[in-house]
Amino acid sequence: MVIRELYIKNFGKFTERHFYLEDGVQVISGENEFGKSTLHAFIRAMLFGLERGRGRAAAKDTFTRCEPWENPGYYAGVMRFTCGGRNFRLERNFARSVQRASLVCEDDGEELSLEHGDLDMLLGGMSPGLFDSTVSVGQLQAQPGQELYEALENRAVNYFETGSGEIDIASAFRLLREKQRSAEREVREQEAAREAEQDRIRMECQYLEEDMRTLQDEYAEKKIHLEKLRAQEGAGSGDMPEKSRLSVREAAGAGGAGIPGPGKLILMGTAGMLAGAAGFLWSLFLKSSAVPMLSPEPFAGISAAIAAAGLLLLAAGIAGTVRGKSRGVKEEAAGKKAQPKPGDVQMQDEERRLQGEMDHIRSAWKEKEIRCANLREQCEEQEDSDTLKNLYRRQQALALAEETLKKTAAEMGDWTSGVLVRRASEIFSAVTDGAYRWIRIDGDRHLSVWDGARSIPADRLSRGTVEQLYLAVRLAAADILLEEPVPLLLDDVFAFYDDKRLESALKWLSSQEKQVIIFTCHKREEEIVKRFVYS
Repeated sequence: MVIRELYIKNFGKFTERHFYLEDGVQVISGENEFGKSTLHAFIRAMLFGLERGRGRAAAKDTFTRCEPWENPGYYAGVMRFTCGGRNFRLERNFARSVQRASLVCEDDGEELSLEHGDLDMLLGGMSPGLFDSTVSVGQLQAQPGQELYEALENRAVNYFETGSGEIDIASAFRLLREKQRSAEREVREQEAAREAEQDRIRMECQYLEEDMRTLQDEYAEKKIHLEKLRAQEGAGSGDMPEKSRLSVREAAGAGGAGIPGPGKLILMGTAGMLAGAAGFLWSLFLKSSAVPMLSPEPFAGISAAIAAAGLLLLAAGIAGTVRGKSRGVKEEAAGKKAQPKPGDVQMQDEERRLQGEMDHIRSAWKEKEIRCANLREQCEEQEDSDTLKNLYRRQQALALAEETLKKTAAEMGDWTSGVLVRRASEIFSAVTDGAYRWIRIDGDRHLSVWDGARSIPADRLSRGTVEQLYLAVRLAAADILLEEPVPLLLDDVFAFYDDKRLESALKWLSSQEKQVIIFTCHKREEEIVKRFVYS
């Protein structure tokens, strides 16, 4: 890619200005406030656009710094360049209200689409960050940035693992970490939900235990009340128990041990009277007999005695029968008198009510005991849900993917570092006229140089030598990372170079087949370049 013309319609301090450029090394020199950095910013804005920052950052961003001094609403420019043997015209409008861009091939009039990546394709997929880390070097900004090393890792993994350049290792790491954070957040949420469920179960068990203690206290109170009622009922009854009454009644009905009852006395008395009557009649028969065999007087006396005894027995039986009937009437009256009183009925109803309530309490307590036992078992046996198990597996997979990617990036990064070191060492040796033969980059990306006798850390070198070291690393990275040659923009990067090393650096740049645009406030760069051109 070679920039042929810059037409600044309105950008910073420039209005309607044309700058024509050529291939090879060329110098744009001018005093301070000439607009060299503005021109540098214009080239970048034409290639990648110009976005307005937000918040406080907007006060110091490029959009604000390069806003036209006159007529800020008109903020635009045109760039003409060649790429792949074809000529293109790129036009942009940076105005806040209307931002638009167009890309046209001037050879055949074909209009290309920036939205679909046609310009990115012409730039070889170069991002703004990679542009800033390699071919665009601003004032006091020669030190390579983080994105440069990330791009080198991408390059290594892409081309030596997949054979393509479509994978962004840094973005892959960021994506993995985002997914890990997302998985960790979901795990915390699931674990919190599980813990909340266990807390709910434990809380329910506590409520059930409190209810069971309340039921136990209520049951004990009702039992005491029931026992008091039964004790009052037994103490307040003055009647003889039914069993005792029956025993007495049976004893009375039997007439005592060995004593005949009234019915038997009547039977015996009737028999005695009949026997006495029969004896008296026999004595009369003996008396009237013509031939008396026995004397009738003894039989008459005995018969009278038997009849008298029978009469006494009959009278005793009749009296016993009368007494029994009278006792039965009295017992019936006593039975009626012993019927429960209204107060006794209420007491019995209260007992039945208390007993029913106690049975209900026992049943409720048993149900709560079973429920509480089931909940404790559920809490003890609660396992991770399927969702949580899947999240744990996902975390392990993401951690393994990150570890594998780190290992691959480290291995390929070592290889790329070797390529970078060799190329940067060649450039640095040429710029320093062989004073330093080799560059080393350790695992923490600390730079050191080898002068043939010792290794010297970069922080012990002079400022000019450090600037040359950084430039060598940038140029070497550009050779590795950029598929197409892109113009090299150097904005006052030689301020700390002495004349000898400046000449060596410009000589090396002139030998490269790429466009180099140098912005400087000194004349020596232009004078040295002219000597190379006309020599």
